[in-house]
Amino acid sequence: MATTEPDPLANPGTADRVAAAFGVFTVVVSLGGIASAIALSTRFSFATDALSDLGRATWRSSTAFNTGLLVSGLCALVPGVVLVRNSRTLLHVAGSLAFSLSAVCLALIGVFALPAPQHGTVAVGFFLGFTVAFVCYGAGDVRSGARRWGLFAIGLAAVHVGGWAVWIAAGTPGGLALPEIVGSGCVSAWILGTAVRLW
Repeated sequence: MATTEPDPLANPGTADRVAAAFGVFTVVVSLGGIASAIALSTRFSFATDALSDLGRATWRSSTAFNTGLLVSGLCALVPGVVLVRNSRTLLHVAGSLAFSLSAVCLALIGVFALPAPQHGTVAVGFFLGFTVAFVCYGAGDVRSGARRWGLFAIGLAAVHVGGWAVWIAAGTPGGLALPEIVGSGCVSAWILGTAVRLW
């Protein structure tokens, strides 16, 4: 007889479902903001630019890009706080806090748009933060019995790191936007997966 896999996020309550909704909204706003900014820009190219170039004050795309990141980063804090509350292991706590820090950095990317000197720090914090979150939260899931979800998170971390590794090994063809879009896809997938679990 088949048995269901235990899940640390089982039996969701109202706060969990609110967090799930904020998670979905985070993905819609962030990806929507990026897509809108690309559509508005007459200068952006994946061959030469970073996604952050869309936020430059002198570019037509700046408002759509920066507002999208600021709003989505703030919204992502809601599931981050709920994940901390629901944590069963120290690994879950570490992963939840790393994700929350990454969300703060995402919002600050929209505040400290290029060429602000703080931009590089918060951008690195965003990408590094969610990668650490995937590894820690995924390891916590594996240890607590939600093995498939754990491997999913760790796999996304591997895809993200692998995307940067391939880009660097190939001689950095194109702009930073190429590995950045891989990372954006990975964090969006994890947030949506977490939203499913919280719902």
